[in-house]
Amino acid sequence: MGAVTMILARRSPLARRLACAATMALFVAGCSGGGGSTSPTPPTAPQAPSKGTASVTFTMKWNDTTQTVRRSPRYVPATARSVSVTVNGGNAQFLNAPLTTIVIDAPVGTDTFAFATYDDQNGQGNVLSRASVSKAIVLGAANTVSAVLNGVVASLTIALSNPAPNAGVPATVNVNASAKDADGNTIVGPGDYSTPIRLSIQDDTNSGTLALSTTTLPNSSTTATLTYNGATLNSGLPDGPIAFVVARATGVSTQAAAFTPTPTFYQFSIPVAANRPQWIAAGSDGNMWFTENPGNTIAKITPAGVVTECPAIPTAASDPRGIISASDGNLWFTEFAGSKITRVTTACAYTEFSTLFATDGPQLLTDRGDGNVWFTGNTGNHVGFQGLTSGVSGETTIPTPNSKPFGIAPAPDLNLYFTENAVDQLGRIPMLFGAITEVPLPTGSAPAQIVRGPAAETTCGGSPCMWFTEFGTSRVARLNPAGWPAPTIDEFPTTTATSNPIGITAGKDDGLWVTESGLDRIGRVSIFGTVSEYTSPVTGLGLKGIAVAPDGSIWFAESGTGLNPGRVGKLVY
Repeated sequence: MGAVTMILARRSPLARRLACAATMALFVAGCSGGGGSTSPTPPTAPQAPSKGTASVTFTMKWNDTTQTVRRSPRYVPATARSVSVTVNGGNAQFLNAPLTTIVIDAPVGTDTFAFATYDDQNGQGNVLSRASVSKAIVLGAANTVSAVLNGVVASLTIALSNPAPNAGVPATVNVNASAKDADGNTIVGPGDYSTPIRLSIQDDTNSGTLALSTTTLPNSSTTATLTYNGATLNSGLPDGPIAFVVARATGVSTQAAAFTPTPTFYQFSIPVAANRPQWIAAGSDGNMWFTENPGNTIAKITPAGVVTECPAIPTAASDPRGIISASDGNLWFTEFAGSKITRVTTACAYTEFSTLFATDGPQLLTDRGDGNVWFTGNTGNHVGFQGLTSGVSGETTIPTPNSKPFGIAPAPDLNLYFTENAVDQLGRIPMLFGAITEVPLPTGSAPAQIVRGPAAETTCGGSPCMWFTEFGTSRVARLNPAGWPAPTIDEFPTTTATSNPIGITAGKDDGLWVTESGLDRIGRVSIFGTVSEYTSPVTGLGLKGIAVAPDGSIWFAESGTGLNPGRVGKLVY
């Protein structure tokens, strides 16, 4: 009569547990467990086998919760109270703790043995682990049947070893995902999970900054890492940029771990520190371009921070200010002192256009998409335009005298909205040079730059709102143009009353980013009005213009204060 030995092993729970071999014959070897060895289990009297079968004695060592994790490489759950054994799909036979042996018959030939552990006796309660193996049983030989029990997954956990590395620096993060059985035991080796863990990245804008080394974890010995390439994480929620690593498995609740890079500042010197950057824009060549005054020039900075200055602007002491990248592929900027609107190519070739009035003092400008750039005449109290290719220009006078128009931007309906900095008002000029209408703002607000909100925003009649900074009251405001001339305006204070926000831009993370010129901070306002602020490690920035790079990073002009030099800054989040 051939001997059949059955060996069970399982991934451990929180404390790994010992499983012992089941052996046939008159001698059954004992298993070590607890603090030392145990006596051999008394053999069960052999039964006379039926023709073509072998009598098998199955021996089990039950674990208790006091055992340590260093007992054996083969495990069963600490909370297991019974084990079922079936041969070839027949009736299950159960071994209940604390009994250690059960006798079964195994037909000669190829048999399928199925095992399962339960947290109650007689195969009741939760299934904690299971296995199924096939083995050819032969007479006259010692037959060994080994089975590695696979943990039955009932719940998942996931955590990242470093969920908040510095943004802008590549990093590799361990993804610590694990499965638990119905009793909360963590499933460990050597077997597989009953269902694999599937990993994925949830990044709403598909920024492409994250990648997983594997998306499938069949068992606890398979590990995964998250690679962060250091670029901007463009996904955003009200509290800031965020992405998730998600763990899923069939039949259990999905779990997720947040990945939130720490927003990090980078500062870049310019060739002549006294030139003092003013306003900044993303060029069609992938670089950022900015105005310098004094210095009377335009400069570009590469994504790596290398600065190149163009030759001086043809008009001396022109005081360049606002700059944009227009739809013709060129940069356009204003000359405040020279009262000119100027085009500069990415090869630094200038073309100047005088405004209709020599005292216009053009401040900021925008491209509405109608073949013109539009600008505010800050000292001339005008709004005007300059054709991109036609050479045609025009201006209209703002009804309120000395309003000091500052920022200007088109709404989704292509009406132009502009700020009147000196009189705390907003103005609107419809297509094409229709009558200008104005609405009041709170006294002392001193509105500055205005922009259209992020493309994903649908707050204002299904379209983006208009957002602007209130320099005087240290607020960021949202305008719903739909109700004009009685629009809804919501104001969101920054965290410090002296922040004096001035520049504003719509980020790729669906947030609004502002320069706080009164402090060394960059602010972020979600489309729901949640305000966050990020303090630069460098002081005396004198922040002004702000813009978004193609990769979503935030770039800003640091004109400097006092003896502090001018620089260009970048915030990666």
